[in-house]
Amino acid sequence: MEVVNEAFNTVRQLLKSAVPPCTATIDNPEHYEVRSINPEHSKNILLGYVSKHADSITVGFNDKLGKNNMEQLFSKYLLQKMNEHKRIHIHEMNHQLHADLQEAINHLMRYYNEKNWNLP
Repeated sequence: MEVVNEAFNTVRQLLKSAVPPCTATIDNPEHYEVRSINPEHSKNILLGYVSKHADSITVGFNDKLGKNNMEQLFSKYLLQKMNEHKRIHIHEMNHQLHADLQEAINHLMRYYNEKNWNLP
């Protein structure tokens, strides 16, 4: 369970780097979720989340980005690990996952800014 807790806390910290301009909409010991919320434009768009399970964590991202955007925003390594719902199940964090998840969040933040999805 310690390995799962460490993986959860690592991904939670990565997602926290997007707050602000995004907002943590769920923050509890088993689930952390970040969304871009723009009340002026009625936008509430998922950036990403992490959920803790007994033997693993699940990391998910906006599943409405489209194939071309996904290929630009995520590494081949992450894309291979994603299921059809853009979720990644992780049993233990490794250096490659950590680096690629951080890079993906950075790319998503730039993409959201370009789309003006992060405006308060």
